[in-house]
Parts: sequence; structure tokens; C-alpha cells
Amino acid sequence: MNLNGLSWPTKHLHASTRNGSTWGYVIYRTTYTPHSNAAFLRIIELLNSYMKQGLYSECVSSENNTSMDTDLTTYHEIWAQHRPIVMNHPRFDGASIDSIRAHFRCWVGQQEDQGYCTQYRMCMVIDEESLQTLLDAPPPQESSDEKIIDPMRHVKVVTLLPDSDDDEFDSFLGG
Repeated sequence: MNLNGLSWPTKHLHASTRNGSTWGYVIYRTTYTPHSNAAFLRIIELLNSYMKQGLYSECVSSENNTSMDTDLTTYHEIWAQHRPIVMNHPRFDGASIDSIRAHFRCWVGQQEDQGYCTQYRMCMVIDEESLQTLLDAPPPQESSDEKIIDPMRHVKVVTLLPDSDDDEFDSFLGG
């Protein structure tokens, strides 16, 4: 299997998943209303579809691909290990960013094999504001490039450390 055309984060993620590790963000839900109950699972599915589209778009856009089948196999292997962790409990209803960070820090401390995966450095928060911005978001296959980067649609990302200046933040999906 030729991994030379892969970006560093993708190589790292692939190596991690080959060892049986899973990847994906930890996602906290902090809004519990009848409306959010109906929408929350759709929002998680939407986020997962954008994660998948982001992962596979790297493969499609890579100019170094000499063997598309080999590269697709690599991406399939990575995607097969995608397992976001959803913290969906009413005790988080209305939780502040600081209390989510404290819970996340405690959760990370309890995990055995943390590695350098994004899953252990930052989490997502779906609060009422984020939920509202994503309600009518189109799936990635129906989105133009300008809609994908629309700053009006967002989730909140909370780093493990409050003043973390994480250089990798804007890199890859979970590597």
C-alpha cells in the first residue's frame, strides 16, 4: 500500500486506525427542548456527512495519486474506524463552556490510550445557537464551496486547555 501521496495528518490517522483505534470528535449536546430532541440526531448525521466528505475530498483532490484504488482503500479503512462520541445527557442542559471543558478534561484523563488524536485535545458543543445555525444546512453533496465555509453555520469547539493555541486546529478532521 502506497501512503506517500497522503498528507501527514492522514498518514497519522491511518496508522492509528490500523492499530484498531477509532477516531472522531467528542460532541456535547447542551440544549434539551422538544425542538432540539427532533433535530439533534439529524445534526449529528449532518456533521458526520461533512466529516466523510472532507476525508474523501482529500483523496479526490490529491494530485499525487498514482493508484486511486489503493488510496481509496486507505480512506475506506480510515472511515470505517470513525466513531464520534456523543455526550447526550440532560445533565449538560445549558452547561457553560467552562463546565464542558472541565467534564471533557476529566473524560480525557480516564481514557487509556490518548495519543495525539484531536479527540483528546478538543470537543464540539452543540448548543441552541449551533443547533439553529445547522437546522437548514444542506448535506455536503448539495453544497457549493461558499456554503461549506459559511461562518453563519457553526459548532463551538472547546480545547482541552482554555488558552490553547493549537497549531493543528485548522488541519485535518481528527488526525
